[in-house]
Amino acid sequence: MQVRVPLGGRKVRGFVTGVESNRPGNLKDILAVSGGQPIFDARLLQSLQWAAQHYLAPVSVVLDKAAPPTLPGPLREDFATPGPWPETPAAMRRFVDSVAKGVRRPAVAVVTSWPDGGWLTAAGAIMAEGLTCLVIVSTAREVARLGSMATELFDKAVVAIPDASGSPLTRAWEEANRGGRLVVGTPRAATWKINSLGLVIVVEEGRRAMKDRQTPTIHVRELMRTRSRIEGFGMAFVGPTPSVELIAAGAEIVRLSRPWGLVEVVDRKEDPPGGGFLSERAVTALRAVSTAAGRAFVFTHRRSNEASVRCIKCRALRRCLQCGSHVGNHAACPRCGFAAGNCSNCGGNRFEAMGSIPSRLVAEVGTRIGRDVVGEVESDRQVIVGTERDLAGLGGFDLAIAVDVDALLYGQNYRAAEEALRILARVVGSVGKGKGSRAILQTSTPESALIGALRRADPVPYLEGVLADRARNGFPPATEMMAIEVRSDVGDMAPALLEGQAGDMILGSVRSEEKTRWLLQGDLRLVKTGLRDTIQKLRDADVTVRVDVDPIDL
Repeated sequence: MQVRVPLGGRKVRGFVTGVESNRPGNLKDILAVSGGQPIFDARLLQSLQWAAQHYLAPVSVVLDKAAPPTLPGPLREDFATPGPWPETPAAMRRFVDSVAKGVRRPAVAVVTSWPDGGWLTAAGAIMAEGLTCLVIVSTAREVARLGSMATELFDKAVVAIPDASGSPLTRAWEEANRGGRLVVGTPRAATWKINSLGLVIVVEEGRRAMKDRQTPTIHVRELMRTRSRIEGFGMAFVGPTPSVELIAAGAEIVRLSRPWGLVEVVDRKEDPPGGGFLSERAVTALRAVSTAAGRAFVFTHRRSNEASVRCIKCRALRRCLQCGSHVGNHAACPRCGFAAGNCSNCGGNRFEAMGSIPSRLVAEVGTRIGRDVVGEVESDRQVIVGTERDLAGLGGFDLAIAVDVDALLYGQNYRAAEEALRILARVVGSVGKGKGSRAILQTSTPESALIGALRRADPVPYLEGVLADRARNGFPPATEMMAIEVRSDVGDMAPALLEGQAGDMILGSVRSEEKTRWLLQGDLRLVKTGLRDTIQKLRDADVTVRVDVDPIDL
């Protein structure tokens, strides 16, 4: 329960995590019990304590994430009326039936296009047993979209957690705990206690939104896998591309449907120099969609310096000779610092960009097919130009175009190969599967394994290759990593404490005007206990510290 306790002349909130008798010392009495029901039970407490240990966070901070914003009322056990619900797809029936009967099964990775909704019927078998199914998606727009789909199937048994704070969010927390429900929410629901929880489904668990940016940097996938093990509910991950971490963990792969439709590839080496950001085939396809009153999505990057460039003379992609990442128009590789120099193929020194920011691309598309049909996502035009962020809640396009595949594939991050597949799967998955619908990928490397995986609509063999490459190069999930950032104006205190505690596990530090960042690698379980004390000493000295466990970006 939540309680009010006296502390230094104040009344503050606390959480009861245990009860002891005959404890020595002068303990003050609890002033009051707050709220009508517990925020966690013993098993969820164990999961949250694991999260505090794994992510080097105070237990109180993690417990606070589990609490609704206002005090909940008494529990009303008003179970939803069972079905009849739609039949579970045959590919998932064995897993769902065993979960409904309380039989523990390994987590499954369901490869499918989640907006198709067929997988959602699996919740019916869970609710028919009086259990609750929790579905976690990345954004509030997707909660609204999936909540609408679920309501058509399960009517009033659906609880869609609103994008709100205060009392409306607490009411959703109370509704989720009434039993026999389908609860749909964003990652903040991952720490919630939900009574009679039988199955949790995480949609597109590899997306960045599934990991908190601020300390504690909890990842939904890892927390829910731990909760499933400790608390005993079933665990499924749905989406077109499972993460390599999920494959490494041995999740059972279930192919429910083709995750995306037709993919067409444009080799930009065949384009003449100076042709602009879009090939002639892409422009022709956009004109056809516009004439037929269809809808199209043109995908690009947020910043122009993220685009790849090609040599104007020979049209070869400009890449770093040392690490292989694209270098854009930089003088040195942003990833490893190696001098970029002239074109490695012909020695040319003039390059042109293959992608750009949305506003520049809107201008080019408008010039070529008409300014009145194209705009950014807020314009609601026939042709929408946007980034990955704009894809949330969108779909049903007749055409999607990825302007610059190579900037994703040869990115500076160690996760670039996996991220490229995940992002492009979202782009091509935004296209409907009707006749004539297609996605166009513009690339200078049509022979790459990534392009092959997208053409075949089979992501798993490609991701298994990425996992093998990560293991050879010593990157997660083959090893653990952690980043620690502190302000740079703290003198020698932070370096002395951190280097004394982590020692040979520190790969190095990077200093900037605002902060210093250390990267640690190895079996971090050996040092986390000591690091907790070290980080607390820094915070007690009024030092701002950010700890990123399992960092996405190095």
